[in-house]
Amino acid sequence: MGDINLYQYPISPFTEKVRRVLVHKGLRWNPIDCHYEDKTNLLQVTGGKWTRVPVMEWNGEVVWNSADIIKWIDRRAPERRVIPDGMLGLCEIIDHWADNTLFTPILFLVIPDLLDAAGDAKLKANREKLIGMTTAKMRENAAASREQLVAHARMIDTQLQGKDFFLGGGFTMADASLYHPFFFLALNPGNFAAVHEFRNLMRWYERVRDLK
Repeated sequence: MGDINLYQYPISPFTEKVRRVLVHKGLRWNPIDCHYEDKTNLLQVTGGKWTRVPVMEWNGEVVWNSADIIKWIDRRAPERRVIPDGMLGLCEIIDHWADNTLFTPILFLVIPDLLDAAGDAKLKANREKLIGMTTAKMRENAAASREQLVAHARMIDTQLQGKDFFLGGGFTMADASLYHPFFFLALNPGNFAAVHEFRNLMRWYERVRDLK
């Protein structure tokens, strides 16, 4: 089927969303790590149109934006589909909620410690500018972010009761979309502990994490 090149940051949650789909479909890919500041390879592969990860190149075709990549993969490699018939709109709604509502408090909880551990002042300034908030302000709002996270986790846990995957049946785009914020949260064990009480969610998280 040709080489698949995935432009990424190794800990990028949005790239992990795509990686879960590739693993589920049994597709091999070449990870190409990018730099937060030097966008040369991203500009080259996208013809100057895009500078964020993930970007996928497959047999000369290039697609960016994690949700668009997943929909494209499902058309190109329809075996083990991740968007069931009649479910595209629902999957897109869940994806948008995961990216813009679920991920936000997790980002604020995880990023400060990650940047402090990296010890790179330029990286810290770059990420703060991109996010639009200093790490100090994120830390000030940690209690509210944790409260939002727990509320979101409780809703997901309720939906997963008696199910292996979010929509029931098999793994879908909805699972990939909802998984990626928790993948990022797991980089901070202290804050990840806030969702350990949700047993349905934790069983699902481990199931998606361990896909083969």
